[in-house]
Amino acid sequence: MKEPIKNYKVWIGFLIIFILLNPWYFPSGGEPVLIFGVPLWALVIILMSIVLSLYITYVIHFHWDTDEDEDIREEE
Repeated sequence: MKEPIKNYKVWIGFLIIFILLNPWYFPSGGEPVLIFGVPLWALVIILMSIVLSLYITYVIHFHWDTDEDEDIREEE
C-alpha cells in the first residue's frame, strides 16, 4: 500500500511550504509594503495557505491509496 508518510519528497514539499508560510524572512521595522491597503506579508500568508491546501489535496489524491481505490479495483 502506498503511503505518503514514507515518501521523503512529500515531506520536502511540506517543509518548503511551511517555511514560506511563516513570513520570518520579511525585514522588521520600517514602512510595510502595502498592496491595495493590505500588507505584503498578509498576502504571502494567504497565498501560501492556498498553496498548502492545494498541495494537501494533491498528496491525498495522487500519493495515498484509500479504501475507495481498492473497491474500484475489485469491481473492475
